[in-house]
Amino acid sequence: MRAILTCEGKVYLDEVEEPQLGERTLLVRTLYSAISTGTELNLISSKTKNPFRLGYSAVGVVEEIGNGVKGFEIGNLVACYGAPYVFHGEKLSVPITLCAKVPQGVSLKEAAFVGLGAIAIHGIRKANLQFGESVVILGLGLLGQLSYQISAHANYRVIGVSYSNEHAEIAKKFNYQNGHVINLQEENEDSLLKYIDEITEGNGVDAVVITAHSPDTKLIDNALKWVRVGGKIVIVGNVRMEFDREAFFQKEAEVLISRAAGPGRYDLNYEKNAVDYPVSLVRWTEGRNMKEYIRLLKEKKIVISPFIKEYPFEKAPEVYSSLKKEPNILGTIFKYSKE
Repeated sequence: MRAILTCEGKVYLDEVEEPQLGERTLLVRTLYSAISTGTELNLISSKTKNPFRLGYSAVGVVEEIGNGVKGFEIGNLVACYGAPYVFHGEKLSVPITLCAKVPQGVSLKEAAFVGLGAIAIHGIRKANLQFGESVVILGLGLLGQLSYQISAHANYRVIGVSYSNEHAEIAKKFNYQNGHVINLQEENEDSLLKYIDEITEGNGVDAVVITAHSPDTKLIDNALKWVRVGGKIVIVGNVRMEFDREAFFQKEAEVLISRAAGPGRYDLNYEKNAVDYPVSLVRWTEGRNMKEYIRLLKEKKIVISPFIKEYPFEKAPEVYSSLKKEPNILGTIFKYSKE
């Protein structure tokens, strides 16, 4: 079977060994896989010396079921997340803790972004917001767009902040009553601070969730201006961890790192062995965050179809080359076969 690999800065399709069905796993024929632009372009630019499979989020149809599997049947449509089990490849062997059923009526193209959806959900959970509180989503790429929509439907007062005209205009089209978008390419920061003062009575927002991927060292310092005393700054994107100590001292803010899609990630017992955590101990695992993303799609609470671009799997090298030149593209997926 074929997969998309990177080595020494190049992207190419190559034949790889077909994954084997294991205990408590599903063998999935891929229909669509989604590109995580920031993560994958960083991997390509790192110029790894050994071939590395790109990708971590996909949707497909179950072709075989391993021993010990319950709740899935051959022919089910499933969304899958998590390297090294999920990648841009024609077939995947995925532990059941990293699979979520996709019900009829849900767009398979949108379901392919289950990894990014679960990451966005976990990032918001890390802020530990309560009813009536406020949050700034800093960066309105695909991860930020998802975070903005999810926060709005959770009924937080949400402000989307972008340095991109295109991304800001996309978020504005949702026109949420409890949402507001600031485009810092067209508006100065004073307008953002004024709006924050209006909705928080001068206290500052309860949290800033940074979804941007940027080397700018000022992002955390900017977030400190917007957050209230004792508030939270949650880092979801890939940003430089540099900040003004005095500003932190004055705000006594918390800085939190959001690790991927939630509890279970990088735990071999949870992922490779597919041993789930009890709900009574861990309410929201990465698998349950995946299912929540699919539920939001089913209920039309999240919409990303308008900004998805689809390409044939075979066009991968050209697609990655174009993404380097067009960083404002939001959602890109590969199509493998007919649905």
